Amino acid sequence: MKKIISLITILLTCVFTFSRCSDDEYTDKYNDPNKVTKLLIDKLMVGVFTKSNTWAIQGYDRYYSQDNLYFSNFTQSFGRPYSNTMYHPGWSDDGSDEYTSFFGAAAQYKKLEQMYNELSDAEKPSFEAYMLAAKTHVYAYMLSVIDLYGSIPWKDAGMVVLTGDISYNGAAHFDNVEDLYKMIIDEMKTAGTRFASVSKPKDFTATQDFINGAEMKMWQKYANSVCMRAALRVASQGSLTAVGRAALKEMIENPAKYPVVETNDDNIDIHNLRTDPVNSTGGYGLGDADGSSNQASDALVSRMLSNYDRTTWSGTYQDGIDDPRVPLLWDLAVREQGLQVGYPSYADTTKTGADTTIIQSGYAEPTVFRGSTYEMDPDIHSRYTSGAKGISLVRHNGLFWENENWDHQIISAAEMWFIKAEAIHQGWANGDAKAAFKEGVKQSIKFFFKYHKERSKEDADKGKDGKGRRGWVINPKEPTDAWIDSFAEARWNEPINTVHQYRDRLDAIITQKYVNFNIMYVREAWNDLRRTGYPSGLQFPHVNDPIVPDVPVRLRYPTAERDFNKNFADVAAQDNYTTKMFWAK
Repeated sequence: MKKIISLITILLTCVFTFSRCSDDEYTDKYNDPNKVTKLLIDKLMVGVFTKSNTWAIQGYDRYYSQDNLYFSNFTQSFGRPYSNTMYHPGWSDDGSDEYTSFFGAAAQYKKLEQMYNELSDAEKPSFEAYMLAAKTHVYAYMLSVIDLYGSIPWKDAGMVVLTGDISYNGAAHFDNVEDLYKMIIDEMKTAGTRFASVSKPKDFTATQDFINGAEMKMWQKYANSVCMRAALRVASQGSLTAVGRAALKEMIENPAKYPVVETNDDNIDIHNLRTDPVNSTGGYGLGDADGSSNQASDALVSRMLSNYDRTTWSGTYQDGIDDPRVPLLWDLAVREQGLQVGYPSYADTTKTGADTTIIQSGYAEPTVFRGSTYEMDPDIHSRYTSGAKGISLVRHNGLFWENENWDHQIISAAEMWFIKAEAIHQGWANGDAKAAFKEGVKQSIKFFFKYHKERSKEDADKGKDGKGRRGWVINPKEPTDAWIDSFAEARWNEPINTVHQYRDRLDAIITQKYVNFNIMYVREAWNDLRRTGYPSGLQFPHVNDPIVPDVPVRLRYPTAERDFNKNFADVAAQDNYTTKMFWAK
């Protein structure tokens, strides 16, 4: 038993691409390779899952270092004022934690795959599910990485571990990025087909599989959904349009053979791996005063309220008329009458008779939703935020923030329906684009209310103890299916107000997809914006930054990759913020 435990420890330690751990170390620890394989394939699958958590879980590394602090500046998913450094990452020139962790997951998958391939044909059916599940998850991770960086080492990933050949150390070759996208599409379509008939191992348990609860049907939907996401990425323009469009057509027109995520019950997510709520910064980040990612985005607010007023950057919420996701995302702000220098006074007439024991002296009751934007004059933004309490903040104790019941989302039903809507509308597949669009809106709204209802803390109409603007919220009634259908029908035909008119039907689809992604799926919104240019109307100013003066179109490689990979010269020409991905518009 000690030998087996020691072997497992070594295997789980040798996770990085350029690790010096060789096969000799495995065979030295145990004399029967067949027994080792049978003991460790399932452990390696769990290792792949765990090493992927930097990407799959909305924790500190991903959520607070990349998505809301950085990518949201490229999509305006959070509200921030103009800054000369707003396109420049605050921590370094790269997002190296997620990039590096990918190769840890890849190394474990490569070892699992090697062990699986060494099994006899009679043994393989008992282990195929482990191999396919690990492949699906690591390929989904790979897709996210190449979306951000482009070409990466894949064929050489983990080769030190697999072969014991240390010549791979620091000399991994970069694979052609088009080949990687095609590989993901082809392999995930095949994996989805195999999951339809693969035997579930008796030891494949929900404890091991903290993603899909050891349900083969869910893994089939996961693999097919990854294929759909990758196919859409390359379908609009570039060298793989035919490949992407063909995959979308085949899968959309054959739903029985290629089932994907279609309801929120089937969302691919990781259930509550931690007992604390999504509050990794101890009250900041998305939290209280001085948080760097707590302000609502005007780009989102202005696309969700029917009576939005550009002159005041705000609007009131009308239950039964406006988008019910608005009050689930943000709290209320004060309606400001005039912007006076110094400490402002207010005459918010929407509500009267405010309780002076609740409202601080000099403040009226908050009644509007207002987002921040780069287009605001800096002095105006400062007065709204310094004393005016005039910007809506991310809501506490509701849908997402400080919700102990939040599940970390990977692929949602709404996303899949919007992919179908776009593919059908573009003529890449047969079907009803409007019906798919409406179902996407429906699944999105239902998702928001599902997690809002399942929040772990009470959130009264006026917040905790009824004090302070930070807790002033509206709890809307959950809309009926009939109301959602009518709302979605209207959004198919026209935007919710005249501020952001659609350029075309694709704009309508991507706008609702953007609203669905909001503050939680910022990187997917960035992918759509780079690929289509939608939603229309987003303005990105040129800034006085010598390194990143304009909104980036890709990330730079991590410093360690640039400094230590002998083959980095192969991709050095694209290591900048301005070289578009081959699929980008």
